[in-house]
Amino acid sequence: MVRILANLCSIVPGRVGGSEVYASRLLSAFAAHGAGEAPDIELEVASMARTRAAHPSLGDLRWHESRWKGDIRLLRIASESTWLTRRSDGFDVVHHFGGRLPAARRGAAVLTVHDIQPLDIPANFSPAKRRYLRWALPRSVMAADVVAVPSRWVASRLEERLAVPADRIAVVPSSYATDPLVRSGGAGCEARPLGLPRALTGRRFVLYPAATYPHKNHGTLIDAHAAVWSRHNEPTLVLTGAAGRDHAVVTEHAARAPGVVHLGWVEEARLASLISSAAAVAFPSRYEGFGLPVIEAMAAGTPVIAAAVTALPEVVRDGGLLVGPDDVDGWIDALLEVLDGSAEVARRVERGRARAADFAPERAAAGLIDAWRHAAQTAGGQT
Repeated sequence: MVRILANLCSIVPGRVGGSEVYASRLLSAFAAHGAGEAPDIELEVASMARTRAAHPSLGDLRWHESRWKGDIRLLRIASESTWLTRRSDGFDVVHHFGGRLPAARRGAAVLTVHDIQPLDIPANFSPAKRRYLRWALPRSVMAADVVAVPSRWVASRLEERLAVPADRIAVVPSSYATDPLVRSGGAGCEARPLGLPRALTGRRFVLYPAATYPHKNHGTLIDAHAAVWSRHNEPTLVLTGAAGRDHAVVTEHAARAPGVVHLGWVEEARLASLISSAAAVAFPSRYEGFGLPVIEAMAAGTPVIAAAVTALPEVVRDGGLLVGPDDVDGWIDALLEVLDGSAEVARRVERGRARAADFAPERAAAGLIDAWRHAAQTAGGQT
């Protein structure tokens, strides 16, 4: 038997963002599919207080929950090197989903690294966090037995920037939501989409679900949308996502543009409804290690327009329209093409559905199991 402990101490429900969804989707995929396929693997989860209640899909797993809440970053970091280390006794592999390894740890280490933003675009971080991550990330990557990444593109960045050997990297993409409570209310639902203001019922809208960080590039999409709106008085542009470092700038820009609705952070069920009901999901981000909303859109049969950079072309392939992230004219043309509803748009949607199947939960679970077994082997554990 190979005993695995998933370290979710870095997660603060509703605040950490895509990394929380990535981890919960993968562990849910294992709970639903992996346990039967890998009876030799026993999975348990460790987290700060209140994380378990936020993820009912993981309720059947054995859970170790700290009595401390994770709102304070320094407390989370300290807990990983004290409380978590004690809980790690007897486990063959500890999977750290937070992008860095604790100073003190036990067991073979799998480390999830979503991207290397602290090295590639350090200006996105405060000076203190930048210094810490630029020290902690390389140290953690080199100490891990296996580094799990969501895309081949991130793997290539680790190989190029940090000289991580390819045989220590496991590409483990996440999956789309399958919980009917999350995916309810999609296309064909008689009710208006959850989370969309009643005044916009019946209007076509384009959705961009992303926190307001500088690299998410909201400005290009808002400018392209304004040009399309001036010609057609549609579609509405709906923005969702938590507040990031560029929130004030994005909010001001959106307020000056016509037909923009900024909903802020919305719960997962509402986001799924919006994705399923949108005329398109637009994703102009300049830097992505994966791009989970793009997978959600393709799985839901919603047209996708994405930036032709970093991991997005790898994820989308021919299942959507790829545009240069700063090409405003290109984004205008892409939005107009979606509004036109051409046969080519319909063909891309079908190719998108086929591409999304590559990220089905059972495939995600299999990738996770392979990474755990590889770590156990590398450290001389059971297989």
